[in-house]
Amino acid sequence: MKYLIVSADDLGLSESISRGIIKGYEDGIVTSLNVIPSGKAFYSAASALKSLKPEEIGAHLALTETSPVTTGEKIPTLVTPEGDFHKSYPGFLARLIFKRMDKAQIYTELKSQMERLKAMEIPITSISSHQHIHLLPQILKIFIELAKEYNVPTIRYLHGEKIRYPYNLKKLYKRCVLEYFDRGVKKALDNASIRHADNSLGFLDGGNIREELLMKKLKDLPEGVTELITHPGFISAEVLNRCIFHKNCETDLAAVVSQRVRKALTDNNIKLISFGELPKLRELI
Repeated sequence: MKYLIVSADDLGLSESISRGIIKGYEDGIVTSLNVIPSGKAFYSAASALKSLKPEEIGAHLALTETSPVTTGEKIPTLVTPEGDFHKSYPGFLARLIFKRMDKAQIYTELKSQMERLKAMEIPITSISSHQHIHLLPQILKIFIELAKEYNVPTIRYLHGEKIRYPYNLKKLYKRCVLEYFDRGVKKALDNASIRHADNSLGFLDGGNIREELLMKKLKDLPEGVTELITHPGFISAEVLNRCIFHKNCETDLAAVVSQRVRKALTDNNIKLISFGELPKLRELI
C-alpha cells in the first residue's frame, strides 16, 4: 500500500505564506501543518490555528533566517549583533563546523521554540527543520533529545528521492547531500526509536513543486509511507524581499489544491495520512 503525508513547511514565516498554507490544508491535500515558532508571523498563525482546530501540528524548528524565541543575551553565539539568526545557511554551517556556536545555547533556543508550540495546546506529532539543519549530526542529536522530552514520535527523514528532469547542478548537489547524510540520520533515528517516513519527496525540487511534476512523482510513488515536502503560499512584497526561497510559493499552492493531483492520488491508489496516524499504521504494516 502507498501512503502519503503532505507537509506544508513554514506556517508563521509570513502572513501571506501562512494564508496559502491554510488554503492548501482546507482546500487541498496538505495533511501536516509545520509551524515555525521563530517566524515573524507566528502569533497570527497561532490565532488562525485556533479557528482551524487541526488535530495535530508539526514543529518546524529554525536557527537561520528568522528571529530567536530566546532573548539574544542568553544565546549570543547564535545571533547577529542585531539579535537575529544569521540569514545565510553557509554562514551558519561554517560557524557550526568551526565551533563558534555553543551547543548548550542551541538546545536552549530549540527548547524555547518547542515550548512556544506546546503552549498552543495542539498535539505535536513531528519535528522538522528550516533549511533542513537537522541533517547535521550535532543538530540531529538535539532534535532527538527534544523529541524524547516532548514525546514527539517522528522526525523528518530525507531519503529515496530521485533526480527528475529538468536536470541541473543544484539538484545534483542536493542529491549528494542526501547521500552523504542518509545512513547516519537513519541510524540515529532508529537507535533512538524515533519513527520516520520510509521515503521523501520535494527536497530536490524544493520551492517549485509544479502540478505536472507532482503528478509524475505520484505515478512513481514507492510502497510504504512517503512524506511530500511543499511550500505553498501567496506571493507578497514581504516574500519577495525577505523570503526569496518562496518566490514560487503560488506554484506549490496550485499543485496541492489541484483536482488533477487529487485524481492522481485515487488513480495510483495512494492514501493520504498525517504523522499522527503513523504510529498506529506501523503496527499494521
